[in-house]
Amino acid sequence: MKNTNKPNHILIVDDHPAIRETMNDILIDEGFQTEVAENGKEALDLCLTEDFNFVLMDIQMPEMNGVDAFKKLKEKKTRLPKFIFFSAYSTPELQELAVSLGAYAFLTKPIKVEKVLELLRQKRAISILVHIADDHMRTCIANLLTENGYSVNQTVQHDDALIQLRQINYNSIIFDSDSPSIEQESIKTTIRSANTKTICVETNDDESPKEVVKRVSYFLDTESQVFN
Repeated sequence: MKNTNKPNHILIVDDHPAIRETMNDILIDEGFQTEVAENGKEALDLCLTEDFNFVLMDIQMPEMNGVDAFKKLKEKKTRLPKFIFFSAYSTPELQELAVSLGAYAFLTKPIKVEKVLELLRQKRAISILVHIADDHMRTCIANLLTENGYSVNQTVQHDDALIQLRQINYNSIIFDSDSPSIEQESIKTTIRSANTKTICVETNDDESPKEVVKRVSYFLDTESQVFN
């Protein structure tokens, strides 16, 4: 069993230097890895060349606003960071647009630092069990999930997976759909008997680790979107 966790890599985007510097100092003190950008265009260029776990972005900015930057990034890159949008204007239209784009969160200014930290740490608290016999597939999936900020455990033996599910309330379990049907059913039965909401994600050799992680992230992140 392997349990790994790395500091999240975060991009802070705001056209106001004071906000950038303040957020940057706070997040560094909290142990996060950070970079800063002063507009949407600069943020887009950074996101195309580097991998971030989160982007904290103001919506209203010169040159390219936050919404346009997010749209262009989605057109050019499949593996996206989680976007937390800030706006001084809280309107239903803006929130609906943030939802349609797949924003992780939409927060109104003035920025509540404690809320931002809660959101950033929330993902670290999302736990996933990767139960796949193939060492390469299991390790690749686990590493990608860890890079995306999730807490990950790995199991090979079926009995170990059942023990884990009885002891820990995982947000999700990933297992091989080509495994014996009796084993798959026992996993689902164990989850039901534990009365947890663990999401079952089935995969096999036909699906790449990146595709698996994309599906898992969609299920988990959609459930945890925040708008206030």
